[in-house]
Amino acid sequence: MRVVETQNLSRTAEEFELSQPAITKQIQALEDMYGVLLLERSGRKLKTTEAGEVLYECAREIIKVIERTDKAMEEVAESRKGSLYLGASTIPGQYILPYIIKNFKDKMPYISISMDIADTERIVNRVADREIDIGIVGGWTNNRKIDGYQWLEDELVLIVPDSHKLAVSQKSDVKAKVKIAELVHEKWIFREKGSGTRRAAEELLLSNGIKKDNLNVFLEAGSTEAVLAAVETGMGIAIVSSWAISRLDTHRKIRSLTIDDENARRILYIIYPKQKTRRKSVDAFLEYIKKLDDVNKF
Repeated sequence: MRVVETQNLSRTAEEFELSQPAITKQIQALEDMYGVLLLERSGRKLKTTEAGEVLYECAREIIKVIERTDKAMEEVAESRKGSLYLGASTIPGQYILPYIIKNFKDKMPYISISMDIADTERIVNRVADREIDIGIVGGWTNNRKIDGYQWLEDELVLIVPDSHKLAVSQKSDVKAKVKIAELVHEKWIFREKGSGTRRAAEELLLSNGIKKDNLNVFLEAGSTEAVLAAVETGMGIAIVSSWAISRLDTHRKIRSLTIDDENARRILYIIYPKQKTRRKSVDAFLEYIKKLDDVNKF
């Protein structure tokens, strides 16, 4: 094929690091096989005969079929044995995804999965830089390098030490819910800056006319587990995701209370780099997670 395209034996021989006689021998072998002349000289150039032109077009079609076949087989192999790099903020990363990943791996055991857990801001940045295939975060950030969609609704709850007056009233059913306005004089525990849970808590407070800076913030903690531990020791109260207390050990000295506010909700998002094509293993996980009927069953 290259001889036809270059119209020059010596140039073709150089490209393939072969001798000119070796190229000539291959052409002669084809001519002997089909019993026709394939190339003829026209001045210093080689031109295809009618038979040569037909063989050239057939060879092009054969190459295309081979390339399509190779690509199709690579895609099948990659979808079964590919890699997947996930990133998640604390709540989905610690309390939701492990169960989903386990079930996905049962279906796709040969896909290698890595997961990074960090605050929402860091995960968003890593997805934008294409270091992570799929991110699951607790807040949306407008970024031209990212696509995504709303995934799950998450309820925000208040947690207090079990000796707290609100916990005592909860036990006696005197107060089933708590209003944000009643909590302004409490000591507070917050997640660190960049956390989706912190952002959601601050937005909930602001919707009630309360700024975080006007609260008595006793501690800012770097993880949800650190927040739980701080509350358990009696340092203060905190707003956390309901997922964080859904599997909490019953022996922990923490009580959760429902927040009496329609804004005590947030959305968890699936995000991924904005690109035309993705690896089959990435598409397989996105398709799987979209089809989940009830994440709460895990």
